[in-house]
Amino acid sequence: MSPRVFDCIAYLIEHRDRAVGRDELMASVWGRADIADTQLGQVVLRARRAAGDSGDAQLAIRTVVGFGYRWVAETVEDDTDAALPADPAPDPAPVPVAPAARRVPLIVLALLLVAAGALGWTVHNGRQADPTPVAAAPAPVVATGRTIAITPARVDATAEWDWLRLGAMELIAGRLRGAGQIVIPSENVIALAQAAPDPRALADAVHAALHPRWIVASTFLKADAGWIVRLQLRAHGHETREFQGQADDAIRAAGLATAQLLATLGAPADAAAAPPDALEEWLSRIDAAVLVEDLDSARQLLRNVPEAMRTRPALRLRQAEVDFTAGQNEAAAAALQDLLDGLPAESDVLVHARAVALTAAVQVRLGRAAEAEHSATKALALLEGHDAPALIGKSFMRRGVARARLGRADEALADLAQARIALQLAGDTLGIALVELNEGALSGIRNQPAEALASFVRAEAHFRPFGASSELAIALTNQVVAHRALLQPDQALAASERSLALLGHLANVESTQLVEVRRAQALADVGQWREAEARLDSLARAPDLEQQLELAATVANERARIALARGQPEVALGLVQPLIERLTAREFAGNRLECWETVIRALHALDRDAEAATAATALAEWARHADDRSFTARLRLVEAGQAERAGRFDEADDRYGAALAAAGQEGVPADIAQVAIAYATALLARGDITRAVPVAGRLDRYASRSYDAAVVQVRLYRALRQAEAWRRALDNARALAGERPIPADLAIEPGALVIGPALPPAGQR
Repeated sequence: MSPRVFDCIAYLIEHRDRAVGRDELMASVWGRADIADTQLGQVVLRARRAAGDSGDAQLAIRTVVGFGYRWVAETVEDDTDAALPADPAPDPAPVPVAPAARRVPLIVLALLLVAAGALGWTVHNGRQADPTPVAAAPAPVVATGRTIAITPARVDATAEWDWLRLGAMELIAGRLRGAGQIVIPSENVIALAQAAPDPRALADAVHAALHPRWIVASTFLKADAGWIVRLQLRAHGHETREFQGQADDAIRAAGLATAQLLATLGAPADAAAAPPDALEEWLSRIDAAVLVEDLDSARQLLRNVPEAMRTRPALRLRQAEVDFTAGQNEAAAAALQDLLDGLPAESDVLVHARAVALTAAVQVRLGRAAEAEHSATKALALLEGHDAPALIGKSFMRRGVARARLGRADEALADLAQARIALQLAGDTLGIALVELNEGALSGIRNQPAEALASFVRAEAHFRPFGASSELAIALTNQVVAHRALLQPDQALAASERSLALLGHLANVESTQLVEVRRAQALADVGQWREAEARLDSLARAPDLEQQLELAATVANERARIALARGQPEVALGLVQPLIERLTAREFAGNRLECWETVIRALHALDRDAEAATAATALAEWARHADDRSFTARLRLVEAGQAERAGRFDEADDRYGAALAAAGQEGVPADIAQVAIAYATALLARGDITRAVPVAGRLDRYASRSYDAAVVQVRLYRALRQAEAWRRALDNARALAGERPIPADLAIEPGALVIGPALPPAGQR
């Protein structure tokens, strides 16, 4: 157990009478509170493991959503002095493999809010495995026929050499890549190793998920005469070949064994057999620490590198990568700029390209989309003619995300398609999954929820074998968004149910909150108000909610939606009205529109029509400057509602028609249903049954799964005095209602039908 893990457990036990906030726990373990959430999550995960606990069970350490953690295991104080064992033997256990949730830092960004509510599509921006998406049963990654997967080494030596377990992966991979071989990025293998630590099980998992042509397993043995390194080259279902190197130095022995392996593959072996550079061991140690996100150890190693080596470009690049992994983006940007200022491209093209490509990733994180596009383009130019498909794929992906941020969706999709091809050649399944994720987000932005859903389902299937919790959270919560846009509440609920299994495994608090809010939305959609409100209330009490304006707006709007449905318009108004003037930034436009819609509905319910008219005028003025075509249907619907309240029925019909046309052009079921429900309800309230029939008819396809559409159907059949059809519709609405009350007047059986044209009440036309 590391000192920080011990301190974490000790502090939680000492304060087990209460929940401990994240900042307080950080201060107790690190001595300061400005620690990345990923680092705290990593320590908590290890603390749970040390206590025999897990994120699923939470029998010892319970996550207090939006706040921190609490020790909950039964605990007995023992004042007896315990003797410590003398001279404890060094722990020979291998370096633990980090779960994928800690491997890629997460930034969750809502790119657009779809008309059906706070439906923000989420993308993923990672560290070295960058933005992406996936589909149903995952299509296998068809590698080039020469990809190599390298598994963690078995190290038979004292604990000081444990770093070789993962460091050797990057060491051998570097030698193989230098000879023109395609080596699958180590992140893929490490993620699989978390779920399959046994070497035989890991080999099967690697074959199933990554489809390499060869797997290389290594053994490092420290003997009296020096080091013996054995490499085993395995092709699935074929005989294993073994190569051995022996030298005073572990890296030299590994190089000799790798040279033999390359000779067997018919590849140049001179570079692999060359004596090791003194920096190579330091880089391998740092890489091993970064692969498990032990960033403190990585930083300590960087500080310990001999002074003469500290100016080497490869080492300076590692420093920037550590900063980026830790979420210290400004520091990473500065380090990369300093490196590139003194690094001519011709000196080391691949190091230069890696630095420029990482610069693009940092700029994406910092919201500098135009600069990120430029950097990614420059990286791709540097890589032209080089056999580096993984880096080429990541560069295309980063440029695609930058172009998506710049509103150039077609170019972004083209870049993501090229990223997919390059990552396919690299055998980078995790990278391809991230491409799928971003393609799905782009489809969502383009109001294509069915295409988005297919990508997110594929993403889920690809990520599951890797135990990639953060990425799975994005795939599943985006599925909730897509299902809601498609008016599929049961499927949205099922996707949110699957996401609950990730709670406790997510090192990033924003990911946890995203799971919680999507679960609450899915519950509210099926009328499970009590549980939805409990989750929303918990999120609303999160101590850092004021710093997360988008989440605050989403939570407030969802709570207000339930309050309006409960007949509590004052409560709804109080929840959302104060947010309108805070949501002025462009990225919050969708949230702001929804707040305005809720305010106007609440004011109507309170018969405060003059205030509603003022709010609608302000909304129209803001929308004119926002100039977002995706809001057209919702804006026309607000105008129609205002005209309806004022008795200007011709104007209302015109606006309802325009809203229906706009929604139909986009083709998103939730938008179409929202407009048709409002228009049909208005026509029925006027008594204009004849014109209500075709509008309500648009809802027939949704009435079996949408409660609001089902209620309109009940109203229509009751107005038509069709008792049998009314009865079936009422049964359907009751089945969908959950905790929502059926309006009392709809439960009264209709009388006999009066034959003749339906006319509006006198004086209304």
